[in-house]
Amino acid sequence: MQHMHAQVSTQNLQQLTIKNTRADSSLINKYDKGLNKKTIKAEEIKDSIRQIPNKYIKNVNNKIGQYNDRLTKKTEKTLEKLSKWETKIQSVLQKTSPQTAQRLFGNGQMTFTSLLQKLKNGESITTKYQTQYNAYNDKLTTRLKYLQQQKSNLDSTMVKPVAEANKNMTELNNEEAQTTAVQEFIKQRKKQLMSGTAQYLKNNKYLANINKEAFYYETTLKNYKEIFSDPTKTEQAVTGMLGKIPAFQKFAQQNSMFASLFGPGSNSVNTADSEALAGLQTKDQIQGIIQQHISAGGPNAQAMISQNIQQAQAQLSQLKDKLNKAGSSSDVTSPDFKPNMQKTKTFAQRLEYGFNIQFVKSNDYVPTSANMALTAGYKLTDKATLGIGASYNLGMGTIQHIQFSSQGVGLRSFADWKLKKQLSITGGFEMNNNPSLNDIKLPSGITPVSIGTWQQSALIGLTKKLPIKSKYFKATNIQLFYDLLCNQHIPRSQPVIFRVGYSF
Repeated sequence: MQHMHAQVSTQNLQQLTIKNTRADSSLINKYDKGLNKKTIKAEEIKDSIRQIPNKYIKNVNNKIGQYNDRLTKKTEKTLEKLSKWETKIQSVLQKTSPQTAQRLFGNGQMTFTSLLQKLKNGESITTKYQTQYNAYNDKLTTRLKYLQQQKSNLDSTMVKPVAEANKNMTELNNEEAQTTAVQEFIKQRKKQLMSGTAQYLKNNKYLANINKEAFYYETTLKNYKEIFSDPTKTEQAVTGMLGKIPAFQKFAQQNSMFASLFGPGSNSVNTADSEALAGLQTKDQIQGIIQQHISAGGPNAQAMISQNIQQAQAQLSQLKDKLNKAGSSSDVTSPDFKPNMQKTKTFAQRLEYGFNIQFVKSNDYVPTSANMALTAGYKLTDKATLGIGASYNLGMGTIQHIQFSSQGVGLRSFADWKLKKQLSITGGFEMNNNPSLNDIKLPSGITPVSIGTWQQSALIGLTKKLPIKSKYFKATNIQLFYDLLCNQHIPRSQPVIFRVGYSF
């Protein structure tokens, strides 16, 4: 019996050992798999980050620098103008009301001049003001911080540019805070000057200039921000690449400015918030209540509600259209004068490129030709445009005998004034060179002095813009001109000119 008992115990011990060994082996396998998954994820993150092109950081750095420079230059230029007009107002007040001048400019009163001096000295003026949240800035800052954190996975050539981009982004955020403070101060100071001098300076041109410059400053900054916040194709690609990395998603939830609004490190409602929300109606409950009211309203209740919703949407669309036509938004003060919105745009935004073509019928001396031109116009105001252009005249022969040939080049200048929304009066002066005119045999009675290879044209006419556009051009326009110098041309050219053009 003892022998049998010992044998059973030995078998149980062996079975227990085998089970423990299998359990340990299973744990080891799970641990190894976990390590492998972590290793794979780390390699995937590393590969994804290494795929980010170098030009992304370069473009971002250039974009940040350009925006920062624009903010700085515009702020200083605006304050210099405001300071000049403020000084003029002070000199007038000292003659008409010294007490008012002392109240508005004395006793350590902050003025445009003193504010400009503070900015030039590098002093901060942002203590009283809060910068408005900007989603693009927040996302860009978060991406750059994450890349800085992952510098060990970056290509060695990108480590320094990423650090510089983070530094530049911090400086830009500080500059934006400064401009926000300047905007608020300009509003307050403008109100102070207008209310304080209303009794003595009615319809004063310096106050009017301050009012205009304040509007242009605010609107220009808004335009600069829109340009900066427009992501390039490279930025969109990098955003998509980082968005697929779970580690970046977690980093953004914990470190973005937007996430900080809901508490540190939280991307969902916490327990305290859940308790605070207890008892509030859910979406399903609200929908149930609406359905009950619809049922109680009879068979036509659903149609009436749909009609009311459509009417409300139509009214909202009308309000949006009015705001768009006014060229204003909720965060820009409406002007009490007719502004020239071109002053709020960059030089590149004020340029308008175009292409046009006209056909010239043949005569005894020159073949049928197609005159093609490229133009560039600069918008002085919302109505006035000045521009230049260059043309090429392609000879095409006749209907019976098509033959392409070079019929010279030309230079153009033009001015355009908008009469109505899509109709403008256009004038231009052109010089067209045609070397083939040298080969003309002169009729009797005409001296060689009457002929030249450069012919001048003075055009006057109308331009009509058509709502025809595509992804290649913004608009189509047709032009009808009369050449005031056509009778001086030898051979005489056609007096009426018709052109079709496209704007880019």
